[in-house]
This record gives sequence, structure tokens and C-alpha cells, in this order.
Amino acid sequence: MERVRLIKHRGRDIVCVDLSNSRSEQENIDALGRARVLIDAQNPQSILLLTNVENAHYGPKGAEAMKAYSKANTRFVKASAVVGVTGIKRIIYQAIVKMTGRNIVTFDTADQALDWLAQQ
Repeated sequence: MERVRLIKHRGRDIVCVDLSNSRSEQENIDALGRARVLIDAQNPQSILLLTNVENAHYGPKGAEAMKAYSKANTRFVKASAVVGVTGIKRIIYQAIVKMTGRNIVTFDTADQALDWLAQQ
């Protein structure tokens, strides 16, 4: 499964970072690195970003990588949505929102998140 990809949804380009069902913290960290390369190549305030963390495994290194990734890509993101924020991931999510100052909207499904992003 390709964890980082650019898709079209309702005519809009959306960067999808799909960490769902990952059981490897290192796989998540590697995917965030690939996403960073893609995002850093875009214009500031141009990215519509969907991050799916449903059933994703995170440890301390993964949480720190997610925070660093989110902080680094903030200037490129126009709108951001996340799916799968439950349990301990809610604490990481809240820390990222506070640190970046971004409005990262949570959704129950990827389809809901994609529809919202396409309207931004």
C-alpha cells in the first residue's frame, strides 16, 4: 500500500498520508518523511492534506516525528483533516494543534474528510 499519494477528489488535488492499520512505528516515520518531500515541493498555503491514523501504531518516536512533521509543513497547508483520532492519539492531535496553531479538523471517515477538503 502506498502510504503517501496525491489524489484528485471532486476536482481538487489532495495529499493523502495514510498511516491506517500500520503496526510499524518506523514505517509511519518513513511515510512522514516521504510526505514531507512531497509537501515541501509545493507552494505555501496550497496543500489540502488528509492524514488517516485509524488503527495506526505510535510510540514515543512516532509521536515526536508526527509533531515535527506537522510543524515543518504548516506553512504549506491550506486546510488539514485527520481521520482516526482516538485514545492516546487525541493527546498527540491536541499537542499538534496547539504547537502549529492550525485548524486540523477531525472526521470519522476518510470520505467525509475528502468531501470537506474539496470544499476548501
